[in-house]
Amino acid sequence: MPKSATPSSTPRLSEVARHVVIPKGIVTTGWPAVEAKCAEMGVQFDGWQQGLGKVALGKRKDGKYAATVGGVVLSIPRQVGKTFFVGMILIALCLLFPGLTVVWTAHRTRTSTKTFQTMRGMALRKKVRPHLAPGRSEGIRTTNGEQEIRFRNDSVIMFGAREQGFGRGFDQVDIEVFDEAQILTERAVEDMVPAANQSSHPAGALLFFMGTPP
Repeated sequence: MPKSATPSSTPRLSEVARHVVIPKGIVTTGWPAVEAKCAEMGVQFDGWQQGLGKVALGKRKDGKYAATVGGVVLSIPRQVGKTFFVGMILIALCLLFPGLTVVWTAHRTRTSTKTFQTMRGMALRKKVRPHLAPGRSEGIRTTNGEQEIRFRNDSVIMFGAREQGFGRGFDQVDIEVFDEAQILTERAVEDMVPAANQSSHPAGALLFFMGTPP
């Protein structure tokens, strides 16, 4: 994988993370395309975020995401911008790959709603808004239990709480985000992960497990 051009004065992922495990077999990464799309939308990333993005979207020789098996696991403090970082990756991927289906879940309804509100604000940014599905709601559904952001190219990000049973019954999902993963139950994983096995995304499915341990 190409070395980062991050200036030496900018902390790298390995310098700010206490523990880093990189999947084996990475030869390339989908990060440059995502970073370029985010730049078009006026978003820049810190050095450690660039490193994380390269690893999270790293691909093996067969072109499949190296993190498809096991997922991208982020044990991370609060208030460091993880929702914005992962959210912008998802928005960029939705724009780059028409018809992408993303499911973002949290354990609690309160957390899920807060995340949706944050992502809604991101989607309504001046350079992102034109990509939303046309219509009176501009592709954003705010009804509890049916919150979603839909794009012109039929990509969609759906939000819900696991405590309310959200995530069960999906047939095909390309990316799943498990927020509050420190309280993720085996039942929820068993209910939701199989849908990712049916992903038609060229590089395979992606699972993000992120949370703040007690």
